[in-house]
Amino acid sequence: MAKAAGRTALVKKGATVIGGVRVSNIQVDYTPIDVTDNDSTGLQALLDDYSMGVLSFDVEGIEKDAVLRNIAFDPATSKKITDLTFTFGSAEVGVDVIAGDFFMLNYKEGNDYKEATTFSCSFTSSEAWTLS
Repeated sequence: MAKAAGRTALVKKGATVIGGVRVSNIQVDYTPIDVTDNDSTGLQALLDDYSMGVLSFDVEGIEKDAVLRNIAFDPATSKKITDLTFTFGSAEVGVDVIAGDFFMLNYKEGNDYKEATTFSCSFTSSEAWTLS
């Protein structure tokens, strides 16, 4: 990936921006299926071409319109957010978009004395995602 300013990252639900991001982290994890048994001669054996793929990302920033806050604090609302997109990059190097359904793992809000209210939130993929 070419150099890009972090300030271009956004979290959207559909076409609506729900978070102006200041800090973001993305992680992709492919955990293989362990098929080790007594015939493995004491060495770990992993099933070829089968793994569980998980994409997760953490964001911190300034929330727009309290969408994430409302989801987090309403016990009756599903924490699975459909049609979520995370965009990052720039026009100079290209914009990447991760899209799919994601589960909100946690939400944290901060209220500094002289600053805007901030949030941090973690998401993990729920089924397939795309990167374009």
